[in-house]
Amino acid sequence: GRRRVEHHDHAIVSGRQAGLNMVRGQAQPYTHQSMFWSDLGPDVGYEAVGLIDSTLPTVGVFARGTKSDTPKAAVTKSDEAMRSESQEGEDAESSSATPSNPTPVKSMGDEKYGKGVIFYLRDDIVVGVLMWNVFNRITLARRIIR
Repeated sequence: GRRRVEHHDHAIVSGRQAGLNMVRGQAQPYTHQSMFWSDLGPDVGYEAVGLIDSTLPTVGVFARGTKSDTPKAAVTKSDEAMRSESQEGEDAESSSATPSNPTPVKSMGDEKYGKGVIFYLRDDIVVGVLMWNVFNRITLARRIIR
């Protein structure tokens, strides 16, 4: 189905596909699963791909985070600028959607589970992946939802 994605990855790949379709004279379908990301400061960030919808059932797997599991550590390792600093002025979108099937959450006490993966399911099939403080794994996430 159709999905509206306003992010760098979608702009680059869909623009390239549109240009190729115009030059070739025959339309090739756009099948790329666009990703989006946000750094919510130096210690929290996420990357996501596929259908990320709060009305879908989810399965989350979390682990204790370390100092290397932060956006700041990820960009330090890759020698790039903080993505959130380069995106100043962009307004974050907010959603008031309430999950139609909330899952009870077990309290983990005072444990600091700072990184994890949330799988979004439709008919028991993974259709979206959100990675919380897990970086540079979008290729793997795309393979999971294919």
